[in-house]
Amino acid sequence: MKWLWGALVALAIVYAAALLHRGQPIGWDELEFFRATKWTAEGRAPFAGFWEHHTPLQWFVFAPVAYLIDSPGAIAIVTMRWAQAAMWIATFALVLLIARRANLSMTSRWAAVALLLAAPSFLKFAVEYRVDALGNFLFIAAIALAMSRPRWIAFGALMSLAVLANMRLAPLVIVAAVLFFYRDRRAWRMAGGVAIVAAAFGAWILASGAWPGLIEGIVRYNSDFSKMLKVDTFFVTLLAPVWARDVAAIALWLSAIGGAILGWRIPSIRDLAILSAASVVTVATMVVQYEYHFQTTYLLMVPLAAFAFDRVAERWRVLIPAVAAVAIVINLVGLLSPAFGNEMRYQDAVMREADRRTLPREVVWDGSGYALRREPAYRWWFLPTGVRMLASVGKIPAYDIARNPPAAIIYNLRLQRWFEIFPNVASYATHHYIPLYRDLWIPALSGAIPPNRRAAWVVPRDGRYRLIASGALMRHPWFTKPLDYASVNGPLAAQYAIPLRALPPSADIAWTIDGRAVTASVVDLKKGVRVAASSSATVPIGVIVVAADVTVLCVGPPEDFLF
Repeated sequence: MKWLWGALVALAIVYAAALLHRGQPIGWDELEFFRATKWTAEGRAPFAGFWEHHTPLQWFVFAPVAYLIDSPGAIAIVTMRWAQAAMWIATFALVLLIARRANLSMTSRWAAVALLLAAPSFLKFAVEYRVDALGNFLFIAAIALAMSRPRWIAFGALMSLAVLANMRLAPLVIVAAVLFFYRDRRAWRMAGGVAIVAAAFGAWILASGAWPGLIEGIVRYNSDFSKMLKVDTFFVTLLAPVWARDVAAIALWLSAIGGAILGWRIPSIRDLAILSAASVVTVATMVVQYEYHFQTTYLLMVPLAAFAFDRVAERWRVLIPAVAAVAIVINLVGLLSPAFGNEMRYQDAVMREADRRTLPREVVWDGSGYALRREPAYRWWFLPTGVRMLASVGKIPAYDIARNPPAAIIYNLRLQRWFEIFPNVASYATHHYIPLYRDLWIPALSGAIPPNRRAAWVVPRDGRYRLIASGALMRHPWFTKPLDYASVNGPLAAQYAIPLRALPPSADIAWTIDGRAVTASVVDLKKGVRVAASSSATVPIGVIVVAADVTVLCVGPPEDFLF
């Protein structure tokens, strides 16, 4: 059986590598964490040099890697994923060490690991560049230390560092400290490790001037956000493997629960069961829950599941590897799909085009941080729920797009929610920018001119522009309900491309620039210039003033994909 589990783990690793490199689209959090890491590598102090609401250890640890990256595209994030893979290898080694210290067989240990690696509910977030990876490594390292040869000062230091990597671990760290103190009264020495890390972190805060920003970003932001947000996502998220039909994750959960029950009288198994249960309760107490919040739970479940496998090895000799094999095969079949990786390719195209069409000194307004080499237009540079809610009630100033128009807008669901809160911003954006890709909006003037009416705009950016007028544009949703087009998804998105040269022109539009009539179709415009279009037509006419080198607008993603 050892060779079988070894083969299954090897196949699962192949799938994980493919998912890491191309299959898993870039997550919003990855962009945030990469940019924070990159800025830290460039010498900006977290909280003092940029706004954030996470503890910063991840950014310092991976700063040397980020310093070497200068790509505007998806490869920047993928490189961080590969660098982080070493952290996961070490974490799995520690989980296997914990299982071995609990006297579990090698076959059962690898069986549990195979199930975990076969579970997309765990793996699709584990391959992403996240603060969870470093936090889990440090937490699991502390648990492994406590369950083998306790060094309580080191244990306290590791647990403190885990919180500095991922502050969501703080409640679980407290549970672990109480649990091991109950087991061994000498564990009070962990306070020494906590003090060392706290002193070093405090010294950095004072030296870097990060204190005001840290209080604003972590304490006030999270406090205000938690008071305003009322959601109940725990059970939906907890049962996500069921909704996704993730047989490997379901099998791991059931096996771990069984192992906890069967091994309750064994101290090491009981400790892991308590910590696993505490990790679930910790997630339940959060303001909002996401699937990746259960990563620590999955890791703690591995030894519990291995214990269950040891107890039922004879009876379930065939079923357990069969479940893992089926799950892994299903995952591997997905690699053969022609659509595999399309989402990341689209993201990469948008990111690179945003970089190509803007200058280093210019700013980009971005819902998540896709414009890797451009400064954000807004101090709260990505738009999580908390920022949107606080801006909506005036606790933080909203972005004034008309006063400081960006060189480009990268649109996604977060920006859509912002537009729902601030319709005046949406109106400005949809009339002064236009989708080059569905999710990359470039400076352009556009609108529908009713019969015998006039419309005017102020140019948001210097450039050479083409003046376009066509009645055919009125068949495109951008000219009737632009935000409906912006959120269109699935195959329909790809059908809305606008080939500009194929548009039948209209002669019923008269153009003026700062009051002077123009007849040329291509003009040089300065930021702040007033452009007007007057219609003499009897039907509505769509007009666009767009960069002269653009030939196609509204290029959609190839798949059913929300940016």
